[in-house]
Amino acid sequence: MSLPESYLEPVVQLLAQTASPFDVPADPAIFSESWLEPALLHTMSLLDDADVEKNAALSTTGGGVTHLFLAADPADDYAVYLRTAGDGRPAVREPQEKSVVLTLAGTMELEAFRHGADVTDDTPWYVRQFVPENIYACHPGTLHSVQQSEDAAQLVISRSGSPGGGRSLTADEYREALGRTRAVLGRTVEAYRASALELGADKAAQ
Repeated sequence: MSLPESYLEPVVQLLAQTASPFDVPADPAIFSESWLEPALLHTMSLLDDADVEKNAALSTTGGGVTHLFLAADPADDYAVYLRTAGDGRPAVREPQEKSVVLTLAGTMELEAFRHGADVTDDTPWYVRQFVPENIYACHPGTLHSVQQSEDAAQLVISRSGSPGGGRSLTADEYREALGRTRAVLGRTVEAYRASALELGADKAAQ
């Protein structure tokens, strides 16, 4: 399994980053092309092709988020998950894996903490709300929590481990999540196309 070229390059570059603030892609043009629609369509294709029994065992829910396993590419050492709202309250996590997150639908809020004392005091040093067509990287050891809207969905490309915690999903839970998420992504594609048509009409009228 491989990702479409339209958004493979920025993902690969971000997965290759270190945690250094100086190690960022030199050319911001890699983010200039619109990758949202092809990412949505490819994700929906992965949902349609999902092996429910196998993927459920590799999917988790807890800490307010669910990670639905979709596919993996052992040759390039990455796995693809779809993250949605999940069981429990948002919880701070210290991941061991490196991941890149592509926001597809809804909104999510990220809170990052410098160290454990900040978690105890509930004083994050970085807070940001993400909307569709945002990209960010998460490095191992970064203390952070994620809060999702009910219609939120992000594609998580992970290296060296699963990005999720909590309990595994049953096949029925995985199947139900697939149907629910497919509907959300379908509505997002329709809204995106309607917006593009409206924008095109406005430009033509100018």
